[in-house]
Amino acid sequence: MSSSSDQMGFDFGERCPAGENEQIATCCAHCRLEIEVPDWYAGQAQLHFCDASCRRAWTEAMPSLEVCLGETSKRRGANWELQALKARTRDGFTCQICGVSEEELGRQLDVHHKIPYRSFSSNVEANKLEHLISVCPSCHSKLEAELRHDLPLFARY
Repeated sequence: MSSSSDQMGFDFGERCPAGENEQIATCCAHCRLEIEVPDWYAGQAQLHFCDASCRRAWTEAMPSLEVCLGETSKRRGANWELQALKARTRDGFTCQICGVSEEELGRQLDVHHKIPYRSFSSNVEANKLEHLISVCPSCHSKLEAELRHDLPLFARY
């Protein structure tokens, strides 16, 4: 039985207080292989993976994140709609990834935060034009899926 801590090069031995370095058996979220994780971590995360390749395969196999355009202005701040329009105008109403236009698409393009919105302390900073890019829904889903590759090996959902 492999151990996630061994594969990650972690040493939970001497630095952990007595009794807190025990391993708990669980299954890899992707391949379902039985693995062991530190008991203190088993309670903190719901998803565990054998290694980085299993985590990567899991993220690629998961369905794309749905991009909801409904109430975004409330979640993205008072200046969101104006900044999104400015970004689409700056980008010529064309997806900056694949080149499809709003006219060809038959709807408005999405506006994507190059750096995740949650990374900023204010919506004013997050919604600066330099952080925004116009994309079609297909390319937006791919960009959002790429963010999942940045998830830690042990992800909490």
